[in-house]
Amino acid sequence: DLIKPGEWMLIYSVGSGTCQWAAQMAKLRGYKVLGTTSKGKLEIAKGIGCDELLVLDCLEGKSYADYKSIDIAAKVKEITGGAGCKCIIDGVGASTYEISLGCLARRGIFISFGNASGAVPAFPVLRLNAKSAFVTRPKLGNYISDPEEFANRCSDVFNWLKEGKLKVGIDKTFDLESAVDGHKYLEQGKSKGKVLYTI
Repeated sequence: DLIKPGEWMLIYSVGSGTCQWAAQMAKLRGYKVLGTTSKGKLEIAKGIGCDELLVLDCLEGKSYADYKSIDIAAKVKEITGGAGCKCIIDGVGASTYEISLGCLARRGIFISFGNASGAVPAFPVLRLNAKSAFVTRPKLGNYISDPEEFANRCSDVFNWLKEGKLKVGIDKTFDLESAVDGHKYLEQGKSKGKVLYTI
């Protein structure tokens, strides 16, 4: 296993939709979670249950985090006793991938799944060599490729929801005619949970 219960995982943007779930699921699996959030989403992030929370300033005029406002790599080293994080879940992209690579522990895995700040540019694979690190760019369809696998994955999520172990934060609902407004809301980084559309 690349990461074991009790090891550190860095998850960006735990005050926003997808990573609220990622952080909660990581805790349910027994990992130590170090989350990041902007000051504008701090109250939401506090309720997620991270072991440690790095609070960043917002970019001027925006509601999303300024990833240069604190030295994340230094904080990660301090919190992990210099080891770094065995797993990094990064849905931000261009603004954070360098930080992510710098925060990895030896034989850690960098999971790049989103492009909120832009796509991660190509980088030389030799950069992973110093820590024998792994990198992956997962796609949901490859993890639910047949009915049995889909059912198994859904079973965990629905059981956690039923047992009250996994919280769903619904931030805002738009009617379908306002889909453009909903997308603008997401693009501006305002969401503090799931954004839904009514049909």
